[in-house]
Amino acid sequence: MTEFQKQFANKLKEIRIASGLSQEKLAEKLGVATKTVSYWENGHNAVTFNKIPLIAKALNVPVYKLFVFGDILSGDDDEISELINSLTERERLCISKVIKAILALK
Repeated sequence: MTEFQKQFANKLKEIRIASGLSQEKLAEKLGVATKTVSYWENGHNAVTFNKIPLIAKALNVPVYKLFVFGDILSGDDDEISELINSLTERERLCISKVIKAILALK
């Protein structure tokens, strides 16, 4: 599991608890099994891209709030560089569009 995945899992759990929802209630709102939410929060499974806006809506937060977690880039420059370098040009373009869309939600 990458540092980003750990941070996302922790943020998801933090926001869920702050929203006063149990894993069961969030799972019900999303139409998934409670175990699925548990796996997301423990980093055992990654959240699929299409679930992110649904999770944000269920938690009553803007999408970008799910990605605001401290300074995730500190100390991870090598890992980030490796990840970026492993992407195709098309994948980089897609990632760039996603980042711009998230930043536009501020």
